[in-house]
Amino acid sequence: MAKFLLFLAVVAAIYLLVRASNRRGNPPGKAGPDPGTEEMARCALCQVHFPRSESRRQDGKDFCCDEHRRLGAGD
Repeated sequence: MAKFLLFLAVVAAIYLLVRASNRRGNPPGKAGPDPGTEEMARCALCQVHFPRSESRRQDGKDFCCDEHRRLGAGD
């Protein structure tokens, strides 16, 4: 009987440790993307990804720099 109670105590301790470690990894109320994240865009010419706030838009296309914007527009 003592071995059975010891086994139950070990299983309960493992369960509590696993449960506590899961709570630390996923804080409650922190759902969705980080508010500091920014939407990304892809250059229509070189296909490099960069923050959309840095994009040069022309004719509905995003470009990473003015040179690629000019080359992509055919000017």
